[in-house]
Amino acid sequence: MATTTDNGSVDTGDTGDTADKTTVERLEKLLEEWRARIDDLLVQADLASKDVREAVRANAEVAENAYLAAVNRLRDLPKDASGNLGSVRDGVDKLVDDMRQAYQSAEAVIRRGPVE
Repeated sequence: MATTTDNGSVDTGDTGDTADKTTVERLEKLLEEWRARIDDLLVQADLASKDVREAVRANAEVAENAYLAAVNRLRDLPKDASGNLGSVRDGVDKLVDDMRQAYQSAEAVIRRGPVE
C-alpha cells in the first residue's frame, strides 16, 4: 500500500526495481502535468496584450527549458541503470522547482495585466 510522507513524496513500501519504477512513473506523471500547465500558460500569453505576452513568454521559456532538462534527465536513467536514482530524483525535483518559480512569475505577469 502506498503512503504519503510528511514532505509529500510517495512511499510505496516497495523495494528495489519496483520502487525505482514507481519513482520514475511518478516523476513522468508530474512532468506531464507541468507540460500541460506550460501549454495553458502559452495559450494565455497568446491572448494577452503585447507587453504582457512578451514577459509571459520569457518566463514560460524558462519553465519549458527546465521541463525539457527534467525529461532528458529521466531519459538518461535507463542508460545508467546502476546509477543513483535518488540523485536523479533530486535533480528532477530541483528542475520542477525551477519550473514552478518561472510559472508563478508568468502567472503574476498575467494577473498584473498590461503596463500603462
